[in-house]
Amino acid sequence: MNALELLKRDHQRISDLFADARTYADMRRLFNAIKHELELHAHIEETLFYPEYEKHDQLKYLVQDAQIQHGLIKELLRDLESQDGPEFENTFQTLMAEVQLHGIEEENEIFPQVRRIIDGPDLGHLGEELEMDKLEFQLGNGS
Repeated sequence: MNALELLKRDHQRISDLFADARTYADMRRLFNAIKHELELHAHIEETLFYPEYEKHDQLKYLVQDAQIQHGLIKELLRDLESQDGPEFENTFQTLMAEVQLHGIEEENEIFPQVRRIIDGPDLGHLGEELEMDKLEFQLGNGS
């Protein structure tokens, strides 16, 4: 699987989790799974994907914006750890909107640029690296 397909698959898995969080009870129940998926996804983007592409002028600012979005998402996840009730629900909704926006921007702005500058075999190799790093990250975190 190439890197872009892998990242899109992650986006869809996270989106599906959010779609299942319709009630407050669902949000509480799914929070840890969503948090885990977001942390794993952010890790592979920040350690392998973004560094590979931020050195290209046409992607530099898009990657910087994506990293800023990651910071906001991480902040929201930290906030949710200590929240309950309506405050949790509101922050969860904000997280969901930010994650959705981030995925859309990556898929519509970054991914097409990456396709233009990187050929298929290189994306395939990077996809393999991302898969391996995901596995190592999960094993290292006891997940």
